Amino acid sequence: MSLTIEKIPGGFSVDGLELKNGKCGCTSVSPCCYSWSRVKKKDAGTLEFVAKMTGPETKDHYEWSYSVKKDGVTIRVTVEDARDKEIYSGYIPPSVKEWEEKGWDVVEKNNDREDGAIWRCGACRWLYKEAKEGTPFEELPDDWKCPKCGVSKDSFEQIS
Repeated sequence: MSLTIEKIPGGFSVDGLELKNGKCGCTSVSPCCYSWSRVKKKDAGTLEFVAKMTGPETKDHYEWSYSVKKDGVTIRVTVEDARDKEIYSGYIPPSVKEWEEKGWDVVEKNNDREDGAIWRCGACRWLYKEAKEGTPFEELPDDWKCPKCGVSKDSFEQIS
């Protein structure tokens, strides 16, 4: 079975997992977060995902990265992250575990992403972090609203 790499809106689907570009949209509701994610096809066998999840308001920064390989294809991920981020405009790459479940070999791994499941407000980019909030997003009441801008629950998208 051959490995599939497909171009999708905003990035690539690799073996069924998505690597997507995203950048700050600077809304009138929130200040600019200066955050982004970028995925590039370096050559026929290498894709590189880089993200900056830090911003002017974040203080608790750390880095994490990994490389995985399968059937001659290498995925390299490097992320500058912040434990105290409240907004983020890019996308989060699949976890190492998700790649391993698809048969990918871990070539290199430095630190881990710490957030868990994250949902992002489509209007103001505020992040609902399930690990921090203590309630799975799906279990929030239907009338729940974004605490930052007040939009409804159905305006959120899961980004990790």
